[in-house]
Amino acid sequence: MTAGRGRPGGVRVALAAVGAAVMGYGGWLLAREIEWTPAVLLSVAAWLVTGPPAHDLLLAPLVAVTGVLVARLLPRPWRTMVVVGLFATGTLLLVGTPLLTRPSAAPPNPGLDDRDYLPGLLAYLGAVWALLFAVTAGVALRRRRRARRSAQNGS
Repeated sequence: MTAGRGRPGGVRVALAAVGAAVMGYGGWLLAREIEWTPAVLLSVAAWLVTGPPAHDLLLAPLVAVTGVLVARLLPRPWRTMVVVGLFATGTLLLVGTPLLTRPSAAPPNPGLDDRDYLPGLLAYLGAVWALLFAVTAGVALRRRRRARRSAQNGS
């Protein structure tokens, strides 16, 4: 965590510097690209006031509790599958929800905005979970066969 004499390690300082630089660049892009009308100011302020607390008070505890439950309730081979599946599901929902909940901000583009996104999102989620289930079942089966072989060879 800390380097020798109670000071932050070099990697931590470097990561903090990179994070601060990226945030500064994002703020610069935001300030440069947006026409600052009162409605935009209100929208940005509302996002800044509600977004981080919603993450810290709702999403982060939910993820932590889910992680603890997964670790305690599931057998070892299935833990990784469920954690990876939940991460992928969360990422897909984070990316896909805006397409489901609001109309496009741009004019319609034939072939891009003229479809129903919910079936596509559900298909991706189904494919992710099916693939994870198949891989995990294959790994569990391979481990069981190895254990059976080593028990037969050891007897």
